[in-house]
Amino acid sequence: MKFDFRHFTFNSIFRLDDYSSEILLIDNDLDQNQLTRANQLIQHTNENIQNILNILSDASKNWSVSRIGKAERSALILGISELLLNLTPRKVIVSEWTKIVDKHSSSDGAKFVNAILDNISKNNDIDN
Repeated sequence: MKFDFRHFTFNSIFRLDDYSSEILLIDNDLDQNQLTRANQLIQHTNENIQNILNILSDASKNWSVSRIGKAERSALILGISELLLNLTPRKVIVSEWTKIVDKHSSSDGAKFVNAILDNISKNNDIDN
């Protein structure tokens, strides 16, 4: 099974204990286009991590970011970053990150990620 750039960026951020360390792309077998997208997403996330965490904190009103499960938090951070990049339709971004969480966590976690990303994607603070 061939994975897309989201799979490898998810694995790259998931292995971190906190977000003070730079996210580095782990071993992958991506084609050039997918590798470019992965590097764009990781670079954007690294450069904007504090803003992304602030957006996540605001969007998850009853949950502190530290209480969000690691798989869900990793997908939300990358999903928000991808929404900010505005290179892919919002519905696709929400759907793809929801699928990743469903695979790596639980259906409840996937529903949580879907609700948060959908809410953020409709928020006027995301300029796209």
